[in-house]
Amino acid sequence: MELYLGQSDHGPELSPAERVHDLTQPQPSPIGGEKSGFGFKSLSKTESPKRKRKYWLIGGLIVLVIFIILAVALPVGLVRRGKKSSISNSSLRSATSGAYNGTGLALLQLGTSDNDYAWHLYYQHFSGEIRDVYLNNYEWVPAAFSDVGLPANVRNGTPLAYSSYATDAVGYPTYHMFYIDASGVLQETINANGKSNWSPGSLGNLNVKPSESLSVGLNACSNERFNGANVSIDDRVFELYYGAKDGLVHEMIYHFGNESWTAYGSFQNSMASAGIACSTSNSSISYVYLSNTDHQLELWWKDSNVTAANRAANSTKHPLGAWTKVQNPAPITIRPNSSISRIRISEMGGFIFFQDPSGKIKALQPQLNAENSTWGSLLDIGSAVAQPASHLATGTMFQGNFSTKPNLTATEYQANLGFHVFFQADGSNITEYMRDYNGGQWSSDVITGL
Repeated sequence: MELYLGQSDHGPELSPAERVHDLTQPQPSPIGGEKSGFGFKSLSKTESPKRKRKYWLIGGLIVLVIFIILAVALPVGLVRRGKKSSISNSSLRSATSGAYNGTGLALLQLGTSDNDYAWHLYYQHFSGEIRDVYLNNYEWVPAAFSDVGLPANVRNGTPLAYSSYATDAVGYPTYHMFYIDASGVLQETINANGKSNWSPGSLGNLNVKPSESLSVGLNACSNERFNGANVSIDDRVFELYYGAKDGLVHEMIYHFGNESWTAYGSFQNSMASAGIACSTSNSSISYVYLSNTDHQLELWWKDSNVTAANRAANSTKHPLGAWTKVQNPAPITIRPNSSISRIRISEMGGFIFFQDPSGKIKALQPQLNAENSTWGSLLDIGSAVAQPASHLATGTMFQGNFSTKPNLTATEYQANLGFHVFFQADGSNITEYMRDYNGGQWSSDVITGL
């Protein structure tokens, strides 16, 4: 379902023809009377001129009312009921201040050492530019746009996705952020110095154009064990997933060794307009979370280790080199076009966030084990309710002095972690829900001054 200005979740909207049907079709006259085009009894020759003038006046007034109704209702109805929306930077969902109404969200950590790491939340400003706010002394502070280096020629409502990898030469990760530009082409921008300096990547040269739906899925994961073992940087890949024009989720893979992109297949019965989440494990297995056409959350897995030894160790229940849908988890119904986001806790675990049919934000803790994976428990994110098709960004933030991290035990480090969930509730602001990793109540805040 595509969401348009004024559309409601509470029931089907009437089409323009349905709304004006009762006004334009011949109606039965009162009992015993004749029929006429607008439900009036036809004038007879025996009626007086005064009564004739009266009928003509009433008829003329009603025709005028009908003309006004058609002039107002039809354009609005066409906006609400359209099947597709062409993309332009005059989108119907634009806000007039703060964040763009329908902004993509990306939460990542930039810095060159433990002493200056800072969390950055990237979003689309109502003007169309990609901007960010960063966390400083527990307050979100807007970064100067001139210091960001991100492109301004982006599609309104573009999803924002990123992935990162550590290099051998430096201690901070290199980030690749993916988005859709104003001409509808998938693009990437790269941060390789730990600061707010971004430069274009090569993805845009392929001229890949995803779905033109107002909502479209996009995500990426770095796979450091693509071939089943610890590998050099040249053997690593990015696995990129996006909603395509055919209505399905497609996969592309970037190989670091030869710096090339390869288009792979699509996921059967998937929804291009819904969110996508992904993860990788230390055993060469990748996982993708997406929505099917029945608006149910699905989990897919792929084992990329196709060596002879691995083939000998696995049966037909564990195919290699191909995506396989997990059959065991019970169906989880989500909101149409719901975003899907993941918090990584470990190689084999984490949390998946989404909107349920009522708009509330929920989370699952999947137990990942290829074909034997299960959904785990279902969690409420306080009373958080997001607007339809709101993007989600999630992460675990270290809540103490980050420079003390290397000296903490695993238990102490975990005690300083907090869950953070970002979404839009009212169109122009960004709402944040947070909770300690070890439990407790969720609290919330609204990021203002965007």
